[in-house]
Amino acid sequence: MIANVFELFGRIFSRERIRALGRQIRAAGIQASPEAFAGYLVLTVAASSVFLAAVLFFLPATQGYFIYTLGSLLSGLGIALSQVKLIVPFVIIIFSLAMVLLATYFIVSAFLILRIDARKGVVENVLPDFLTLVGANVRAGMTLDQALWYAARPEFGILSVEVKMVVKGVFSGEQFNTAIDRLAEGFDSRILGRTVSLIKQASATGGEVAKIFEITAADARETAMLRKEIAATLLMYEIFVLFAACAGAPFLFAVMSRLIGGIQSSFGYAPQGMSTLKGAFSFGAPSAPLITVADFQIFSIGVILLNVLISAFIIGIIRTGSRKEGIKYFPVMLIVAYVIYYLVLVSLDSFLSGIIMR
Repeated sequence: MIANVFELFGRIFSRERIRALGRQIRAAGIQASPEAFAGYLVLTVAASSVFLAAVLFFLPATQGYFIYTLGSLLSGLGIALSQVKLIVPFVIIIFSLAMVLLATYFIVSAFLILRIDARKGVVENVLPDFLTLVGANVRAGMTLDQALWYAARPEFGILSVEVKMVVKGVFSGEQFNTAIDRLAEGFDSRILGRTVSLIKQASATGGEVAKIFEITAADARETAMLRKEIAATLLMYEIFVLFAACAGAPFLFAVMSRLIGGIQSSFGYAPQGMSTLKGAFSFGAPSAPLITVADFQIFSIGVILLNVLISAFIIGIIRTGSRKEGIKYFPVMLIVAYVIYYLVLVSLDSFLSGIIMR
């Protein structure tokens, strides 16, 4: 019953999006229909948005912040404060929906990518040994489906589970090519996809199947070794990007924030004789900074978020060649960057207060 409700809400998406989502959750090993999964996300976003909007609306400090910010932005348009107060609830609703949508997108994407990568890593680690065993079974006189069945040993983990499901389908009368395609769909692995294609070709042509499996196993081992070498070569670039995004930028923004605070605290103080020099050197009393500490901190938080997002995409491209792969690093990188930012702020406050006390 509940699954039917989820599927009903999931049908608001186009068929192409549902198919793409279906491929992702299948590769992630999630046993659910894509419509139900999408519907669950829709209802979760709706409920979370209502909850967040209610919390923000009933907090006086939050309302005051939105009224102050909107009033400052719209004051130049001649909009009165009373009119600003009327549109604040709508702004809170839109803000809550946008925040929940962004958070849901990054959390769900990171979850799916982590699951897909975990399954792919396990399969690609055991695939060479599995293929070698299948080849040995074929040489011993077994048919292809029997060779796959007896090669699916417990030590091969989820690969054995998926292979046995495929072979069970073949034993029950399903076409071999149709069943073996499900094996490739269950893992987002190019190596496994290429292996499935070779198995289908070997089954159709009836060539030296055992030799094909042995060659494929050797290729899989070489590919794994090359990936490790490439990863080791690019490690320094990844460390540099991580340091710049998670430590360097937050540190600089925290220092600048306290620098602006120092300028603000000293605003209005002019050394004696400054007014005398004003006529000769066109010097005047110090003027207030164009932005406040609070404004700069809001700006810093936004820039750090954007910087971390771009850096996560760069790391994804360096590691796998796919920008989307970087999404899984984004939540952890963002938390680390914000922790460092606030730690530096607190440390500078303690350091400066200690100097002033002396």
